Amino acid sequence: MDREIVGNVKQQLSKLFETSLRTTVPDESDVEPLVVPCTGKFGDYQCNNAMSLYSRIKGKTTQFRGPPAIGQAIMKNLPPSEMIESCSVAGPGFVNIVLSTKWISKSIQKMLIEGIETWAPRLRVKRAVVDFSSPNIAKEMHVGHLRSTIIGDTLARMLEYSNVEVLRRNHVGD
Repeated sequence: MDREIVGNVKQQLSKLFETSLRTTVPDESDVEPLVVPCTGKFGDYQCNNAMSLYSRIKGKTTQFRGPPAIGQAIMKNLPPSEMIESCSVAGPGFVNIVLSTKWISKSIQKMLIEGIETWAPRLRVKRAVVDFSSPNIAKEMHVGHLRSTIIGDTLARMLEYSNVEVLRRNHVGD
């Protein structure tokens, strides 16, 4: 089985940007990639490291003349990846990423073939207790009881999907 895909999309992009940042500013070893979902129509995700990096290195000897130049360097130093269709630098150095539709469809196809369980996030939690519903039998039932039951069941299913042993608890009483 091909295990090249590890983590969610944001984690995968963060790994790519971590490599790029190490190449772009090798003297700054403790830089964490700031990858976030993109707002608006600029792309799918963006890396927001350029401004904070420039403020850290502007007093030092550097070839960069502002955050946009750092953003350009970060973009150029990205390792090749089939998950990125295109990149652009906007404003003060934001690196916008458009995900490849071919990569997305390939990932969905793998998920369908290998089973969705192989794509579940791995949580550090091994066992969880989900306490839900808890209607007061001395009072009339209402939609709030149904809502808490649905939310509790949804949380329990999400945890089970991530291979967590779930203890479902439902208390009835006053």
